[in-house]
Amino acid sequence: MPGPQLRRSQPMKSSPALAAAAAGLALLATACGGSGSGGDAGTGTAAQPVQITYWSWMPGTKEMAAEFNRTHKTVQVRFSEIPAGLNGGYDKLAKAVTAGNAPDVVNVEYQALPDLVTQGLLRDSTDELAKTVEGYAPDAVRSLVTLGGRTWAAPYDVGPQTLYYRKDLFAKYGVAVPTTWDEFKKAAQRVKTASHGEARILDFWGDDVATWAGLAQQAGARWYGSSGDAWTVDIADPATKKVADYWKDLVAGDLVLNHKAWSPEATKAVTDSRAIALIGASWSAGGIRTTYPKQAGQWAEAPLPNWGTPVTGAVGGSSFALTKDTEKAKAAAEFVTWATTDAAAVKARLAAGTSSALPAAETLRATAKDSFDASFFGGQDIYQVAGAQVPTIAKDWVWSPVHNSTSLSLQSGLGTAQKSGDFWPAFQAAQRAAEKSVTDRGLKLAD
Repeated sequence: MPGPQLRRSQPMKSSPALAAAAAGLALLATACGGSGSGGDAGTGTAAQPVQITYWSWMPGTKEMAAEFNRTHKTVQVRFSEIPAGLNGGYDKLAKAVTAGNAPDVVNVEYQALPDLVTQGLLRDSTDELAKTVEGYAPDAVRSLVTLGGRTWAAPYDVGPQTLYYRKDLFAKYGVAVPTTWDEFKKAAQRVKTASHGEARILDFWGDDVATWAGLAQQAGARWYGSSGDAWTVDIADPATKKVADYWKDLVAGDLVLNHKAWSPEATKAVTDSRAIALIGASWSAGGIRTTYPKQAGQWAEAPLPNWGTPVTGAVGGSSFALTKDTEKAKAAAEFVTWATTDAAAVKARLAAGTSSALPAAETLRATAKDSFDASFFGGQDIYQVAGAQVPTIAKDWVWSPVHNSTSLSLQSGLGTAQKSGDFWPAFQAAQRAAEKSVTDRGLKLAD
């Protein structure tokens, strides 16, 4: 499904892996990305405001755009809702860029950004956004939008992976909140026994690539990287196999449910109290609240169980990007800067309760907490819980230009494996698919 204190911005301290990945992408970005030197209509007047278009599918963004229009006179935003990225949103963007009718601004998930950059869909926005991003985004988040030494988007949020659980049912079945994956397995056995087989600790969603990526990252996997000017792919690595084998044991032992992600069956399992926990991220709280309103006061959030060391993965998270051929870069950047750094934008986006995004900007965390009605979680400070996990997010994780296509291949394989729980072959197939995608895109693959 899907805060603590992040450090204030400092000069970027890139790890060797991040530096190498950025260097490898530099040639691609120069060749494929949109230039930051195109025309710009500037900002308008109250009588004749500049009209910019903004596409998104993310909760609360429509309300946020409306608030911008209410409080700004020289720039106005026309908002359009599009399908989620891999559900058609990114394809729609690619077609719009080709047809010459792309929006000025679009939301882009971090894992999709390198792909969109190398397709030439986004504008190199270093001139418009770099100083702003350097002023509020912590190193680990800034590195996700800085490719080839250039700024391609402005980060909005960060998504540490966490555990959501039913407080009432954990108490009923005598289960303590697990802090390690060994404890989690024992808790899973306890729930099944204590409920006489009526409930399971979790609906795992074994076909959800984002969940697996976060779990693999936590275990030490680094699916992508670079060596010199070549990309490396390491999806079928020992850390990922460790995670795949762990969940195979739970599925084969009938200790967890394993429905298709986001499916009606998955929702019903939680509604009927047959699944009493969910693996999510900081942004999941809004969706849980919206999906299960009758369970108000019964849910809580906790750190994700770990392998013995307090480390977690990151799932999702999004940015605001200017598209390649926008002729209104100055006005678009004004909107993006407001959306990512202004307290009024956070209030408008979170007030509806459909989003619980954890802002990348540390200065906006208190506003986010005050804007989200936490009564569903019994008044728990979910921003403190999720935020405290941000410093524990595993370092040196990078995304590749072929992750979008690899995700589709991996999702298919994982879906096939759901019944048996034998997930490992899906990762082996994804390794081969990713390597082929790198070369098919004309990129260099490390030996």
